[in-house]
Amino acid sequence: MQLSADHVDATTDGKTRLEGDVTLHYQDKRIRAPMVEYDRATGEARTDGGAEFANSEYAIGAERASVDLNTSTALFENADFTLYARGARGQADRIDLNDDLSVSMDRVQYTTCSRPNRGWKLKASQITLDPQEGLGTATHARLNFLGVPVLYAPYFYFPIDDRRRTGFLMPSIGDSAETGFDVSTPFYWNLASWYDALITPRYMARRGAQLQAEGRYLLDQGRGELRYEYLPNDETLQIRRTLFGFEHQGVLSDRWEIAADFTEVSDRGYFEDLGTTLDLAAISHLEREARIAYQAPAWFSTSLTVEDYQTIDRTVAPADEPYRRLPRLQLNALSPNDWNRMRVGLSSEYVNFERDNAVEGTRLDLNPFVRLRHDAVGWFVASQVDYRYTAYDLRDRNDGRPTTITRQLPSASLDAGLRFDRIVSPGLVQTLEPRVYYLYTPYRDQDAIPLFETDDPDFSFVQLFSRNRFSGVDRVADANQITAAFTTRILELGTGKTRFEAALGQIYRLQPSEVTLPDEPNTSGRDNSDIVGTMRWLPFDWLRLGVGAQWDPARTQLNRANTSVKFRPRPGYRFDLGYRFRRDLLEQTDLVVQLPLTQSWSVVGRWNYALDDASTREALLGAEYKACCWTGRVAWRRYIANTRGEFNTSLYLQLELTGLSQIGAGIREFLPD
Repeated sequence: MQLSADHVDATTDGKTRLEGDVTLHYQDKRIRAPMVEYDRATGEARTDGGAEFANSEYAIGAERASVDLNTSTALFENADFTLYARGARGQADRIDLNDDLSVSMDRVQYTTCSRPNRGWKLKASQITLDPQEGLGTATHARLNFLGVPVLYAPYFYFPIDDRRRTGFLMPSIGDSAETGFDVSTPFYWNLASWYDALITPRYMARRGAQLQAEGRYLLDQGRGELRYEYLPNDETLQIRRTLFGFEHQGVLSDRWEIAADFTEVSDRGYFEDLGTTLDLAAISHLEREARIAYQAPAWFSTSLTVEDYQTIDRTVAPADEPYRRLPRLQLNALSPNDWNRMRVGLSSEYVNFERDNAVEGTRLDLNPFVRLRHDAVGWFVASQVDYRYTAYDLRDRNDGRPTTITRQLPSASLDAGLRFDRIVSPGLVQTLEPRVYYLYTPYRDQDAIPLFETDDPDFSFVQLFSRNRFSGVDRVADANQITAAFTTRILELGTGKTRFEAALGQIYRLQPSEVTLPDEPNTSGRDNSDIVGTMRWLPFDWLRLGVGAQWDPARTQLNRANTSVKFRPRPGYRFDLGYRFRRDLLEQTDLVVQLPLTQSWSVVGRWNYALDDASTREALLGAEYKACCWTGRVAWRRYIANTRGEFNTSLYLQLELTGLSQIGAGIREFLPD
């Protein structure tokens, strides 16, 4: 301990009186006062007429103070305090620093607002902070916002560090055309270190009271979540509505892993009516899956999966619902070491497909292959030869076609490319990568094979190098074609960041592709493919430009295009403009603007507009006011709420109290990245 003062008066009984700019240092603590009386026998130091106390965590200024240096306890009266880590300050009639490092305060006022701002203030009869438990408790707490009382709680506790604590979280408040006034009050229940729960009572003016519950667990060899929602009576539809969900991911050993994902709702309109985000309302199928997999140390892996779906999109007809896979067995192998740059492998699966009122059956697909690749610094050559054997055993087929079908298809490919690079300026290198890909697959008549999972995917640059232009294996397209493409990039040598990237390519069919899907025109695979091009340019860190296009040279028309401009000059400023076009399907623009108007006020907006039918698909307008210790946000949003194209209008309010919590729904979750 160190003492310093302008005047010291010491007596033989161990009592000392210090006056005039008194400073006392002990451990990591410091006390300054105009007068200090110190008793060596008891270790007590008293001040009167003002005192300042400080350590690494907080500072206290008080009219009177008493500090026990032996037990490291202290008492402060009529005190002001500052908490460094939380940027908070306040006043209390009495503050007790206890020997267990806890702090007790009587008649407290607490805020993170700097003087003289009075944005929000928490008043309480008593507050106790326990750093060992990471917990604060308050009695008779009142929250004032802009001088107006907005919340009262006779007793509540709150975390003062990152440890999880049981208690109520701040409510979420909103309003929409589907639910009306909507308020949720989540309660977090920290049951143990490895599992917890979130219980949320929710009230919707147009739907009624709902209970939501989520549970999480974390084990040594896995983790998972349980979810249940219950609405006993939807006051609009007069029905009971429920949701149950379960998800688990885990391992049984170093080689075995398991996973499960199951979700079920009571009716198809559940998410459209009760979902809180657009993503939930846009769900068409709920997946139900259980999987066990084994990964060998070097060369093969196998998995057993059962997959089911619940269709909740009201526009999906029963004939278009996905098939259940009960079960699906996969085995994949690849030789661990190459012999003269050659590797052999196998891709195989056995699936039993089921769907009500439809053709069902099993499918065995075996695809052994031989792969050869040589990769040098400036070039590469790769080839692959495979032989696909597929066998179907069908049930419930009434169209007179065979119920037992086999298909045998060889396929060969050759892939080659060059790599050039040059220094275009100090710190920048440009690459040029031309590539040629040849694919040959003979024609097989596959019209008798039902479509269990095959579709025609969106055409893209990646599809130029695909071995099958269809997804799934129920259709394998015949091919005698060459793909010519190139990619060029400009890279920063120091960071590896891509400043510019462009790619262009096309498939040239030496023979027409005859295999088609039932709803495809017979000419879909006869012409050369569309020319596909993409470009991304990052001239500055705050400006990103992107362009993608798909051009049909045979018909001299643009089939698909998208452009984007993202302008982010500094935090708080945002200007995004996007355009999407798909022939005979959609043509839309998307505008996002975020702009500070003053130091405190900013606005944000989004406008998604369909040019093909001259209608607004989504509109969002919001404003934000940011003070030193609180932020208020309000937003209006009109958007397509379901698959029937019906619109919903919502109002969102959010109040964020810095250092305390936030109330209401946010705005940024509705903006694209």
